[in-house]
Amino acid sequence: MTGQHEVSAADVAEYMPIVHQVVGAMLPRLPPNVLRDDLVAAGTFGLLDALRRQAASERGAEFGWYVRVRVRGAIFDELRSQDWLSRRARRRFASEERTTGAAVVGIEDLPEERRTIADDGALTPETLVCEHSEAAALAKAVERLPVRERNIITQHYFDGVQLRSIARDLGVSEPRVSQLHARAVARLREYLADAA
Repeated sequence: MTGQHEVSAADVAEYMPIVHQVVGAMLPRLPPNVLRDDLVAAGTFGLLDALRRQAASERGAEFGWYVRVRVRGAIFDELRSQDWLSRRARRRFASEERTTGAAVVGIEDLPEERRTIADDGALTPETLVCEHSEAAALAKAVERLPVRERNIITQHYFDGVQLRSIARDLGVSEPRVSQLHARAVARLREYLADAA
């Protein structure tokens, strides 16, 4: 298992159903802005990595499980790279959501459209204020991005436009848009971490 081994199209075709199975299992639990094609691409990189690490002659029955682990890992890496919040900020928000204490929230802290009498199924004022402050921090962070990166983030996440279409509109290659996207996400993480 030392070094990199050659990978054939037949090898990829044999194990590609695992990529689709993993993506199919994960996709329903993810936000709607996460695209199946992006997950399949990331999973394929994980598959290729697994195939390069083990020669065809060394692959036993357990190799399928190894591929599954590598594919899931590659997809999680991709999801982390797209996440605007740093891990620390994500943990902080998650721990705040688990807190069950009472909170006093002023009506002026609520978004304008939420300043009405709520029914029993509505979100709590504390949750609304948190959502509003997170949205405001995110909006400020997006505004700080350079124009080109801001447009990519806005189109991809808020308008649901695929990176492929954005590349075509900008007249650049899809890998270039992916680079700009990754840079924008990194900047957003930085801005949001500074604001936290």
